[in-house]
Parts: sequence; structure tokens; C-alpha cells
Amino acid sequence: MASGICESRVVCRANREGSQMLKRIVRAGIRYGLRRNRVRRVVEAELANHRVPLMEGAATGQFFVDRYGVNHPLDPDLRDRLKPGWRAMLDPTSAARPPSADELRDRARRAADKVMEAEQVVASLTGRSLAGRLLEIGCYDGAVAFQLARRDRTQVVASDLAQYYVVEQPGRAKEGDLAAQQAVLEALRERTRLTANVPSGAVRFVEDDISASALEPEGFDAVVSFEVLEHVRSPLAAFTSMARLLAPGGVGYHDYNPFFSVVGGHSLCTLDMPWGHARLAPADFERYLTDLRPAEGEQALRFYRESLNRLAIADLRQAVANAGLELVALLPWPDRDLAADLTPQIVSEVQRAYPSATVEDLLATFVSVVVRKP
Repeated sequence: MASGICESRVVCRANREGSQMLKRIVRAGIRYGLRRNRVRRVVEAELANHRVPLMEGAATGQFFVDRYGVNHPLDPDLRDRLKPGWRAMLDPTSAARPPSADELRDRARRAADKVMEAEQVVASLTGRSLAGRLLEIGCYDGAVAFQLARRDRTQVVASDLAQYYVVEQPGRAKEGDLAAQQAVLEALRERTRLTANVPSGAVRFVEDDISASALEPEGFDAVVSFEVLEHVRSPLAAFTSMARLLAPGGVGYHDYNPFFSVVGGHSLCTLDMPWGHARLAPADFERYLTDLRPAEGEQALRFYRESLNRLAIADLRQAVANAGLELVALLPWPDRDLAADLTPQIVSEVQRAYPSATVEDLLATFVSVVVRKP
């Protein structure tokens, strides 16, 4: 009997080890295949066939009635699908938790990808490289700035406003919050520098509002930003400052998540209906938060009022032109799957609140902009 038990255990262990080896082989095969564009396109197409519609869970019987008497069905699971990490924004402990070493390494990898893509786009469209004296706007932890600083013959200035991060924090702002946030950013940037393995002093960090910049005129060969343009108070003032800061022939590259995209409300202002933050007029949006999200209403309203502009693609074109810059390229990156969820009623509601918005605005989850100073 003991012999049989031992043999059974050996067989079970061998089966378990064989199963684990098979899983490793399958995972390795999947990773290898996904590195091939043709295979990846097939997988993406299959996933698209099984995508969850935005209003899959809307049959709850809950509605929000706007000022025009329109009943908007609510899907309480929608925000989880669009912005899975939104709860961390509302929890003071989670919001204050510093990133782990693994998270910093992941940010460094993503920053390297962003810089490489920006370099490729700028070089192909302008014939210029991202080198010389560079300004990054809205630098946060400095991950992108440190990647830029790796380039030969490059000096990097990175600007941001600590007040932005105070606005999105849970709870009421208190005296001393701004100084505390500046200290948090300083410590975070030092950790990010060590993760990126670049020398101390490779990046000069400054507190500066691009809409009223105090930096030196014509002092930069390029100005870049990533996921920032949607947050500037006045896009026209921001581009006017950029035109002043750029040397003649200097270029700008900006990649941003526009307000009118389905995720343009970010974690705090994504509602329980697709494009809800853009479909509701400001007064209705505020009533929605007051009635349905009272616990997070104050924090979300601060972010909605102070940290999200309403920049449509048409407005962006006009701001660039009025600032005296040449618009080299404006590249909306649409999510084609969203076309199945976008109805004429949704478009009409958005345009009633924001006449300059178009279908192109609603389907573009990101927009890339390349400008040049004549």
C-alpha cells in the first residue's frame, strides 16, 4: 500500500510539473506570437468580436433626468470598465501611497516608449530631432524628462504645477498642502532619477504655469508634453507661451487625452453613461454629482472646474493659429470599436452642450499635435 501511495505521489508530482512546463511553453508561444504584427492583428480582431458594449449593464432601472427632460439610463459598472483604478483617487491612503519600485520601472519603460514615438513623429514630419535645449510641460515624476536627458547634446528643463495635484486629492485643501505636495514631488523625482540611472542634475525642475510662463523667451529648441494639454486652463495662452519660448524653427510635440473622448472625464469625472461628462451641460453635471455621488462630489467638482478644459479639435487648430505657430500635423487616434456605441442622440447631446465638438472628437481617445515656430 505504501509503495502504491508513493508511486501515486510521484505520478501526481510529475503531472503537476508537466502541467506547469506546458503552461510556460504556451505563455512563451503567446508572447512570441504577439511580437509578430500579423498574429497580433488576428488576436486583436478576435478580441474585438467579443468586446463588451459600453452599456452592457445598463438595464438597472436607474436614470438621470437632465434639464431637457432626457432620461439617461445608468450603468453602475461602466466606470470600472473605462477607468478600472478610479477608486484609488478617492481613498486618501491609496492616493498618498508612493509608487513601488516595480511601478517606477514600469513608468520608466513607458516613458522611453513615449519619447521614442515622439522622436519618430517629429523627425518624419519636420526633419528635426528632439535634441538641444528641451522643455517638458507637466513633467510630474520626471520619467519622460529623464529619458529625454539621455540624448546627446541635450539639456532638459521640466516644469509642472504642484497645485494641480492638490486639486485632485481627496478632502478639502488645507494650508500647507502645496508645500507638502512640492516635497512629495521632489522625493518622487529623485527616486525616478535613480530608477532611470541618469546623473544628478541631468534635469532642471521648475514650478511654472505654461499659460503664463516665466521661462526665458526663445530659449528652447523643442517643447513637449504628454497627457497635459487637456488640463491647461487656457489652451490659447499655453500655445502663445510656447511660441514665445521656442527659438525660431523650434518644434512642439504634444500627446493628450482630450476631454471629449469616452475616457476624457478621467477617473473623477467619468459618469455612469458613455461620454456622460461631455453629454451633460455643466449645471447638470454638477447636479449629477450632488445627487448621485455626494461622497466624492466636492473632489470631482474641483477637478471638473479647475483641471479639465473643453478643448475640441477645432478649438485646438484655432489656438495654434492665433498663437502664431505652424500646425505641422494634428493626428486624432480613434478607437474604431467605439463607433458601434456612439449614437446620433449622444452626438446631439454633446453638441448641445459644446457646439464645437464633432464625431471625430468623441472617437479620438488620444490626439497628437506637432507644431513649429516659423
